[in-house]
Order: sequence, then C-alpha cells, then structure tokens
Amino acid sequence: FFVGLSPRQMPAAKKVLEDKIKKGITTADEKRKELGRSLKEITNDMIPAYFRMLKNKALTALIVGDMFLFLQIGSFSFYPKIYSMVFRLSSREVGSILGIANLVGFGVGLVAGGVLTKARTWKPRTLQLIYCILTTVALPFTFGLFLYCPTDSYAGVDVHYYDGSTNSTQLGVPSLLAECNTDCACTTAFYQPVCDNGVTYFSPCHAGCSDVLLDTSNTTVAQYTGCSCTASRSALPGACNGKCQDTLVQNLVIMVINTAINFAGFPAHAIVYQRVVSEVDRTSAQGLRQFATRMFGTLPSPLLFGLILDSMCEVWRTTKDGTVGNCWIYDIDKLMQYFVLTQVAMKLCSCVFIWLSWFWFPRQPEFTIPSVESIELTGVNGEDKSLSD
Repeated sequence: FFVGLSPRQMPAAKKVLEDKIKKGITTADEKRKELGRSLKEITNDMIPAYFRMLKNKALTALIVGDMFLFLQIGSFSFYPKIYSMVFRLSSREVGSILGIANLVGFGVGLVAGGVLTKARTWKPRTLQLIYCILTTVALPFTFGLFLYCPTDSYAGVDVHYYDGSTNSTQLGVPSLLAECNTDCACTTAFYQPVCDNGVTYFSPCHAGCSDVLLDTSNTTVAQYTGCSCTASRSALPGACNGKCQDTLVQNLVIMVINTAINFAGFPAHAIVYQRVVSEVDRTSAQGLRQFATRMFGTLPSPLLFGLILDSMCEVWRTTKDGTVGNCWIYDIDKLMQYFVLTQVAMKLCSCVFIWLSWFWFPRQPEFTIPSVESIELTGVNGEDKSLSD
C-alpha cells in the first residue's frame, strides 16, 4: 500500500536525470519510454534484456567474479565453529570476539571506501580498477587462518593408548576403545576431556579412571585417579593444550585488515554495476546479479564447506542406541588446510574474473552522481536553473 503511494520518480532522481541528459549520458526520450512502460511491456522486454546483458562481457565477468566471491563468503558461517575449536573458546567468547573484529573491519572498510569514491570524480573504469586492486591485495590475508593454537594429541585417534609398556591400539582406523577401557562401557554421547603427559583422552571413562579427587571445596574435580589407560595412572580435567592468546590476537588483526580491505572496495563495486550497462538495463542487471550470486554462490557455499568439515571428522557423537549426532573431534591440521585453501582458490577465481571485467569494461563517458547542492539544471528555454531556486 505504502509503495503504491510513492511517486513514479523521486524529485532528486528527476534532477539527476536532467543532469545526465545535459551531459549526454542518456536522452529524454529513452528515459520517458522506460518510465512509461506497462507491466506487459516490461515482461516482454525482460528476456531480450537478459540476453543482451549476457553478451556484455564485462558484466558477465563481473557477475561470475561475484559468484566465486559469495562462494568464499559463505564460509564465514562456519567461523564460530572453527574458532571455538582451534582456539578452544566458548560460544560466548567466540561470538563477542568475532562480532567486534568484524564490526571494526566492516566499519573501517566501508568508511574508507566511501571517502575514496567521493574524493574525486572517477571514471567508471577507474573505479573498477580500484576494486580489482583492493580485492587482489586482500587475497594473501586469507592465509591468516593458518595461525591457530597447537592441536591436541587424542588417545586412540592420532596417538596410541598407553597400556603398561605396550601400545594397545593400532591407529589404522581411529578407535577410542582399547584393552584398558573395554570393561568401562564408554560412549561418545558426552565429551569430557582429561589430560595426562600431553595426551588428551575423550573422557575419564576412556582413560580408564575409577576414582576422583575433589578440591578443598569438595565441589570441583581436581584429579582423576586409578586410570588404567594413562601412563601416570591419573589424569587432570580438561584438554592438554590451553588457549594461546598471542596467536589469537595475531589472527584477529589479520582478519580485521582483510575485512577492511575487502569492504573498502564495495562502494566502488556498487557504482560499477550501475555504469557497466546502459541506463535501461541497470535494474535488470541488479536482478541478474542477485539471482546468480545467490543461486550459485550463497546457496551452495554452506553445503560445500559443511561437507569439508564433515569429511574431516574423526569422532562422532554416538548414543547407546546408535544414533549419530554432531562431531566431537576433527583432524584440525587437515581441516584447516582444506578450509583455507578452498577459500583461497575461490578468491583467486574471483580476482581473475574481476580483472577480466576491468579489461573488457566499456569506455563510457565519465559521470559521477553529483551532490544535490552542486547540480545545475538546464531549463526548457535553455536558461540555467539551480536547485536552490
């Protein structure tokens, strides 16, 4: 209802249009024909318009580059899970840390990009060059994800169980069960890691522990004892490797820089989409871009990166009735290699197509949307009129 009350053309847009006509960017007949079309005419013109836009090599390369970019951006939905694993953070800590880091990166990047695009009158092809350079400069910062805490060694997964003087488990296939804990009826329904001599055990049950020592308040477990699977016959609560604050700070600094550089190019990128096609195709170009990036970027990306995570799982949560749930233990080193290199490959493909779009970009007349105060219009009789009149 409220949309129906809106004017067909906003006053400021009309003034900008008249300035375009004055500069030769478009013609009054062309715009009048566009605004006067019926829904049937718009529908009939849609398919030819899309075919016409697909023949625009610069636009096509720009859209394909954005498809790869959105494929890479889809990995961000797994960042909380990744950071909680590799830096051993709680869900609350991960949410706060990533939220602040992304907010700073987004804010700095968008403000810097806006200032850059408004610093002077840029030709559209120059704006595309700026976006190409910023996207390429940001590419190496993706490798910053390789900065993470040392991984834990899990008994039965990547190291052998200790059973007296011999190893009781062959690690051809990871198995949390060994001779030392076969009578304990352990399950993977709950994850409660314990540590002994640099080796992390999935739970006190898997470590073969039979007793506990409480702290002075008698409320918290201080040590597990009688552990048949550990070298010292005891174990401490928690995983062996703790948090590594310095590495986390370095990782976050690189993330903020990467985010800021990427988003600094977005204002220029938005303007380029309005200049790479003719006046009548701009709305259709935005629709084609939204469809392609969502269908071939945003939609399959979580499936792809989710498949990568699932393929790197070594211990799944399994209840007594055999129901399989979420993953408890991943091969972190292998997971990060596939996760990061997949992002780099997508970002590299995006850079290639973005540079191709710059190479094929049409050399259109220079035009930048002027501020309302600076527009001077040409009246019907040829006299100059200011907006302030």
